[in-house]
Amino acid sequence: MGSITQELDKLERKVKTLVPNLHYPHDKFIIITLNEAIAAAKEGNFGVGAVLVREDGEVIQRGHNHVFNPYFRSDLHAEMDIMNKFEEGFRDIESMKGFVLFSSVEPCPMCFLRLIISGVEKVYYAAIDKEGGMVQRFEHLPPEWKELARRQEFALAKCSPVLSEIALQIFLSTVGENDRKLQNR
Repeated sequence: MGSITQELDKLERKVKTLVPNLHYPHDKFIIITLNEAIAAAKEGNFGVGAVLVREDGEVIQRGHNHVFNPYFRSDLHAEMDIMNKFEEGFRDIESMKGFVLFSSVEPCPMCFLRLIISGVEKVYYAAIDKEGGMVQRFEHLPPEWKELARRQEFALAKCSPVLSEIALQIFLSTVGENDRKLQNR
């Protein structure tokens, strides 16, 4: 556990020094997701963070993974945390056009389907999750889900490569221990 803490401390120091690169339009928002991912990881959760913004750049909601802490909640992945907070706080919003969700890591199957149902117009993620990411497996969705998702954009964020690498490092630093926890449930 000590080496994970040291690694997270090192990554946190690195994230605190980051400034958006103007050549990458999503850097500002991915840096927010990285701060959220660090918070999740330091709490003992999977290191994934997310932020929901309006297209004009106004930050509406921030969130991160809460699967294990403060108590076990199998549904509280970062994207689910964001959408739960948003839907509770903005009950009068009927359309998600003009909203963009940024995640530090590619959405898993559960989160991908939730985001399709939510109608968030654009979803961008900093790092590809080769093992569990669902966006790259879009063609495996049933036809009805594919059709529903056509109103949205799901893509890799236009962010600095260094931010993508940090996002993946934060996530991977938490996977081993948290996968063991899930196996023991």
